[in-house]
Amino acid sequence: MAVETASRLVVVSNRLPAGDPPPGTERRAAPVGGLVSGLQPALESHPGARWIGWSGRPCPAKPGLTRGTLGPTSLLGIDLPDDEVEAHYDGYCNGALWPLLHGFQTRAVIDAGHRAAHLRVNERFAKVVLKHVDATTTTWVHDYHLFPLGRLLREAGARGPLGFFLHVPFPPHDVLSVLPWARDLLEELEAYDLVGFHTQAFARNYAECVRRELGREPRARHGAFPIGIDPEPYARWSAEEASKAVGEGLRSATGNRKLLLGVDRLDYTKGIVERLRAFERLLETHEEWRGKVSFVQISSPSRTRVQEYVLQRNEIEGLVGRINGRFGETDWVPVRYLFRSYTQRQLAALYREADVCVVTPVRDGMNLVAKEFVASQTGDPGVLVLSRFAGAAEELTEAVVVNPYDVDGMATAYDRALTMALPERTLRHAALLRKVRRGSAARWSSMFLTDLTAAAAERVAA
Repeated sequence: MAVETASRLVVVSNRLPAGDPPPGTERRAAPVGGLVSGLQPALESHPGARWIGWSGRPCPAKPGLTRGTLGPTSLLGIDLPDDEVEAHYDGYCNGALWPLLHGFQTRAVIDAGHRAAHLRVNERFAKVVLKHVDATTTTWVHDYHLFPLGRLLREAGARGPLGFFLHVPFPPHDVLSVLPWARDLLEELEAYDLVGFHTQAFARNYAECVRRELGREPRARHGAFPIGIDPEPYARWSAEEASKAVGEGLRSATGNRKLLLGVDRLDYTKGIVERLRAFERLLETHEEWRGKVSFVQISSPSRTRVQEYVLQRNEIEGLVGRINGRFGETDWVPVRYLFRSYTQRQLAALYREADVCVVTPVRDGMNLVAKEFVASQTGDPGVLVLSRFAGAAEELTEAVVVNPYDVDGMATAYDRALTMALPERTLRHAALLRKVRRGSAARWSSMFLTDLTAAAAERVAA
């Protein structure tokens, strides 16, 4: 197949980032997420890199490609028929893979038609990717939507370094085996030179699944590569005059009370319901906090066409109404719920103002909100309350680590965080910030790509 001026780095993901806006216009707010910030250093260090993904636009009568730029990176958007989007993205990826990978097997919807659409979409991706790679191109595939892509590329003759990174958890064998195509999924991953995970636990789960399903040791090199952020912009953004105005507005809206902050995509894995129930328990059991603390929960819209997420939004909004109805006063709204997206610059200002940042997923691959909050804090730092089930908990041990299923324990942790003295807060924050700086996005991408080059060399030499 003819190659269109192959790039030395091709990134492939389900969706493309927002490209550069037209001159003279401002970039729109983007959903909370870490892939763009995580990959930015790698893209900047590879001039001429390409990023390929679904265009996200309604499929025209004749599907094609959209083109754009993100700084020096070329963006190529693949059009997908609407019926394939529904079956592949809404059906298989979010109806089967997402719940299973996060350990919610009872939520998984198993449908052979959805699986077939998943394979067709990956075949469409493979045809486009093959036009932009040669034997020297490094191809870096991201996330569970594209498990089959590596095998399809290899079967079509791709010979360059081929890596895969999973941004969500990888489950133990008893959960993965619920999927009728578990063996196929593992064989798809084994086609890559390197398979990366956020934590050692996820990497061990993968190896054990290969042993039990395929009856052998993994052939693909695999390991933990905890994703990071670029901390410097958050420190800078949070200190800007415009940020101070945003922070003052938040403080004014909450009456200068103590502030707990949650920032998430709307998703049942993020533990939003659990953390709000814990806040309700705090107000029940610690009456001294009534009227003196506010909880601001930001939930960026996600998968609005999927019924599970419609129900999740309704449950959260009902819970917020119940808490405010039980405890609210004419001059105090206990919970402020904001169903919208914010830019990273705006979030830095909100992080800085928070006395406590509540990052309590019931299961998460990493969760970069925890690291963004740490990077945005200053001389009077707030406290990070972090779920033990977030990948970030493996690194950020100086946080107040909690079990989101334990409502009483969470309420006690809120009280501890809100009353923590400045010396302890300062010591904890300094240790957390050192880890955030050391485990930056640039280090993450550099480590992965270095190991990928070595793994590909081993394959060629074998």
